[in-house]
Amino acid sequence: MKKILIGFDGSDCSEQAINKALTLIEKPGEIILLSVIPQRSDKMFVDGEIYKKLKQKAEQMISEVIEDIQQQELSVKGMVEEGDPAAIIIDLASKLNVDLIVLGSKGTSTLGQYLLGSVANKVVQYAHKPVMVVR
Repeated sequence: MKKILIGFDGSDCSEQAINKALTLIEKPGEIILLSVIPQRSDKMFVDGEIYKKLKQKAEQMISEVIEDIQQQELSVKGMVEEGDPAAIIIDLASKLNVDLIVLGSKGTSTLGQYLLGSVANKVVQYAHKPVMVVR
């Protein structure tokens, strides 16, 4: 595997997904960390400041993980996108032509209202790329 997309929400399961992906990636390879936050128009964002804080938190979490991973001779990119997590993961995996999508099996996202388990289920069902779900 030369290019792996990891769905990352800050949960323990998404941390395990990162660890598993690191054992599978060929060096030099590329890891893409993706956090998906709810859209700005979502009803939970009555105040624009809440949205900004959520986006900053996602960016900070990804930056911290990138800093740790980059010490392993890999190309690491981080992305924060808005919308339906499963749809975004599936779409980006195709656009970026990744070899594998790695997701945690479940866990409440620290970035929003989504349960990663339901996201993983949708990605497994509809992705056109191989998917590994880590427990």
